[in-house]
Amino acid sequence: MSHLNHRMPSRAALAAIAAAVLLAACGSDDPQVSRGELVSDQHLVTLPRAAIDASTAASGAQPLTGAARCGVNLRKIVHTTTAPDGTQSRASAALLTPVVDGTCPGPFPLVAYNRGTEVLKARTLASPTDPETGALAAFFAAQGYVVVATDYLGYADSTLNFHPYLHADSQASTTIDSIRAARQALSSLGIPTSSRLFLTGYSQGGHAAMATHRAIEADASLGLTVTAAGPMSGPYDLTDSFQSSLAALPSGTAGSPVFTTMALTSFQRVYGNVYAAPSDVYKAPYATGIETLLPGATPFNDLFTTGRLPVLLNDLITPALVTAVGTTSSGVRQASDRNTLIGWRPVAPVLLCGGARDPVVLFRNTTRSAQSITQLGGSVTVVDVEQVPAFAAALPPANATPQQLATYHGGVVPPLCMKVVRDNLFAALR
Repeated sequence: MSHLNHRMPSRAALAAIAAAVLLAACGSDDPQVSRGELVSDQHLVTLPRAAIDASTAASGAQPLTGAARCGVNLRKIVHTTTAPDGTQSRASAALLTPVVDGTCPGPFPLVAYNRGTEVLKARTLASPTDPETGALAAFFAAQGYVVVATDYLGYADSTLNFHPYLHADSQASTTIDSIRAARQALSSLGIPTSSRLFLTGYSQGGHAAMATHRAIEADASLGLTVTAAGPMSGPYDLTDSFQSSLAALPSGTAGSPVFTTMALTSFQRVYGNVYAAPSDVYKAPYATGIETLLPGATPFNDLFTTGRLPVLLNDLITPALVTAVGTTSSGVRQASDRNTLIGWRPVAPVLLCGGARDPVVLFRNTTRSAQSITQLGGSVTVVDVEQVPAFAAALPPANATPQQLATYHGGVVPPLCMKVVRDNLFAALR
């Protein structure tokens, strides 16, 4: 399946940006289930403007991030939400707030950010040393945006014992609940905010951001209004992503053994009909223990070097799974179709950013989504970072080898798309 190793390459690529930067319920059928209620709020660190500028200047990232307008406070919040089966759960999130002073008085718009695929269960974005959080501080919070960035269900402080990976409804509900909890924290802290709500996220996070946009606009009772959304490099056409990965056998698309495993585990836990036994879809010896492998404690690259997963997708999956993906009545195909985000019309404007040479999440996800939105009468802009002259020096050469493209999805494109979404969409509407 085409998707993301966002953490491993992107943490390395975004580390330069982050190195010195970081030394009300929303409705439920069950009245007993609370959603979006703030459970805890912890201040972690304050980042002065000078430290942010020193970091981005030293790394060469400042032409992308811009000089800091505000200092940044990093907080960790924990809030109530619901599991895919509707029962109550909890999730954690990072909350980045501009330091209110004479040069940064507010009011501040709110950006809800969704991160990319993560294999480590313990990881939280509410960390002073996380490079992705450092990028959020430099690109958004230091420019006068409040940012709430969910850790998703199944990670960090979540009470759910699995991660519903690429499950559109629960990604949306967890993000919505993080927005509600963030607004409670901001109100208690006296931080001036505007009514503007922006959505964005990268790879899995692009899929989650689009799912959140769809969910908010489909339910007025949530009391939320999306100002604009900028999903980045997401597998919006999930069924096509599965099929594209299988079309690239024996290797599959880049990283697909991990992403396929996470998706199959997720959909089996949520829907219960993807397989009767793991050996139906996974070959030996990988079928044994695979349902509890991800997310876990093994880093992305180590999954391959320690033999937990094979490098080639064809060595992992059975012919029965290949057949099932192509059969519309199968459990796995019904799950991918149900979580495909093609065929809806957003009301708020959308900008889709990605890169044409992406070997992980194919750019056709972006073009197919844009075509669908346009055909349904929605407003959408597409930006291919390959077509932005100012980005030419940051991109791999035209004749790049697969090795040179290895960090394209997780390392090269994210900061470029963050700048595009911020400057080409959010800035004019803030």
